[in-house]
Amino acid sequence: MRLFLAFDIDENFRRECDFLIMKGKKLFPKEIKWVESQNLHFTFAFLGDVEQNDVKIVIDLLSDLSKDISLMDMNNGVLKWNPPFKPQTIWIEYLLENQELVEKRKDFLKKIKIELPYLKLDNKDFKLHLTLGRIKNKINIEKWLLHEEVFNSSTSLKHISLYESILYPQGPVYKNLALYNLQGGNLV
Repeated sequence: MRLFLAFDIDENFRRECDFLIMKGKKLFPKEIKWVESQNLHFTFAFLGDVEQNDVKIVIDLLSDLSKDISLMDMNNGVLKWNPPFKPQTIWIEYLLENQELVEKRKDFLKKIKIELPYLKLDNKDFKLHLTLGRIKNKINIEKWLLHEEVFNSSTSLKHISLYESILYPQGPVYKNLALYNLQGGNLV
């Protein structure tokens, strides 16, 4: 099973992201594969292919993690082409005012690696972001002057989920396997 952990977003923030995607689709209808509204989320960690028998281990570790992460208010994200000069994605990135979340992620990845040593985990620096689209063809980003623009919208992160990503030719479908309130409390 192809799994990842993500922070879910509220409906107001989803509508604002949908507006940006609608605007982007008019400028880049074929060059960018835009994320479907129901798939918008802040990625916490991509785990990759996890064996069916090991999903319970991930859920147990996620339960513990959810109790340790504080609720977060996110303000003034930055709309970015990533990487800037040969972009592969467009996303909204939020700077973390304290490094607590970064440390919690590192600890979680260490624990998951001990329990499931076969996983090939991403060791890149953590950037809290929400992907709006993935670039398929070379584009002229000057068409849409959004490089490093502040996205004046706020949201709160209140939940973290374990998702299975099921890939289809028309795009991925995300199936929620576990949903937790931050600071504890299983919702499902």
